[in-house]
Amino acid sequence: MLKLLTEEEREKVSHEYHLRRAIVIIMALVSILVIGIIGLLPSYILSDLRYKEAFEWDRVVDNSSLKENEAELQAWLAETNKRLEALSSKLDVDRPSDFIKKVLEQKISGISITNFSWGKVAGKVVLSVSGEASNRQALVAFKDRLSASGYFSNVALPVSDLAKDKEISFQIKFSPI
Repeated sequence: MLKLLTEEEREKVSHEYHLRRAIVIIMALVSILVIGIIGLLPSYILSDLRYKEAFEWDRVVDNSSLKENEAELQAWLAETNKRLEALSSKLDVDRPSDFIKKVLEQKISGISITNFSWGKVAGKVVLSVSGEASNRQALVAFKDRLSASGYFSNVALPVSDLAKDKEISFQIKFSPI
């Protein structure tokens, strides 16, 4: 290849090339920095505002009268914790919902249940179901199904409930096994 440039001109061109290359690199770095600053500035401003807000809230809380009422607040917290512990599911071992489900499994057509009662007498659970039977046979069949289910014992149907032939209001008492 022919050398068309003299040595002086070749050095000028080389110098100009390196100068322009440095300018392009510097411009690229500046544009990256500007884009980065523009992209991160809103996050920085929001973060700084949140920090100042939290710092101010901490200062307000430190100066508030909460320290004076700390004993009252501790007593309230202890009382609330006791109430929550009383509502804990660990203490619920009798499960009335299971009782209702088991009774409804034994229900037959012709029986309409209107009331469930559940209580403890002398430490023993006593259950009661009230409702209306369409006829005497349906009521006796329902009582027999409860007795034969294996879930309940001492199934008692008062004789007075069997006095009518149709539209019989009843109340059956029993205990879970």
